[in-house]
Amino acid sequence: MKPLLLEPIPDYTIWGSNRISKARGYDKNYGTWWEVSAHPYCTNKIRNVEGKTLQDLVDEDMEGILGPGLTSHELLRCAYLDTQDCLSIQCHPTDEYGLAHSNDFGKHESWYILQAAPGATLVAGTKTNDKELLRKAVEEGTLEQYLNYVEVKKGDFVIIPMGMLHALGKDILAIEVGTNSNTTYRFYDYNRKDANGNGRPLHLEDSFAVCDFNLQPTVTKASNVTHCLGDTECYRVDELFLENDLEIETKDSYFILSNMGQDATIVWEDEEIVLPQYDSMFVPYNADQVKIRKGAHLLYSRVKKG
Repeated sequence: MKPLLLEPIPDYTIWGSNRISKARGYDKNYGTWWEVSAHPYCTNKIRNVEGKTLQDLVDEDMEGILGPGLTSHELLRCAYLDTQDCLSIQCHPTDEYGLAHSNDFGKHESWYILQAAPGATLVAGTKTNDKELLRKAVEEGTLEQYLNYVEVKKGDFVIIPMGMLHALGKDILAIEVGTNSNTTYRFYDYNRKDANGNGRPLHLEDSFAVCDFNLQPTVTKASNVTHCLGDTECYRVDELFLENDLEIETKDSYFILSNMGQDATIVWEDEEIVLPQYDSMFVPYNADQVKIRKGAHLLYSRVKKG
């Protein structure tokens, strides 16, 4: 099957900004844009296969789309996170806990920073592993002094394993690459109110059950050459700066190309497909191979088989 161009799905959040919205002609602050998703929460329509979603294609031919032995557990999800305020401090469960308590997989994720205001930071981990101290800090509203803040710039890449407290800070545009889950446990929310003046609920029982306060992030600093951004137990992400055409074979699984630069040209068989800036392409296992024309700046994400 041909490489798939996906229709992004906007998702409103109270912390959202409008950088991606404006680039796509929307007059609303959508904090999240789901770029690649085949999950009960949402699934992308396929622009170049009429009447189909990514979930439809996976259901119809799982091996052909994903690769031999792969299931929905091995599907990666990609989303833009566009912030004008801080996200809540949160964590994600392991597969075992998520399936038992939330009917969903666990989540391992990572962020590639596209834009960041000077001095912008994100939260990744804590300065202490003392659970009772952290529990008391949440109750008293003093948690922020115990959070590990990481300053980030354009091109940085941050890996957040399952069970780590984390949150993007304000004035950051990032693309998230992560495993196939939409379960988040909110740990702390700066005493914010929603549109109706109510505090958003916290999930402290679940959070303390899954958090590992010994975890620390892996940070890869920006580099304007082709390099590996992150090689995790679940997936690998490379950043491509192409000075020449590049052929990539699917080998034993699908992969995802996310366009960080100007419009890129992807060649499949005799067809040239334009991948617009910010858009993502899902290359099915049975596409066999594609050629990327020189000049492209892409993220190349592929799953690891369990």
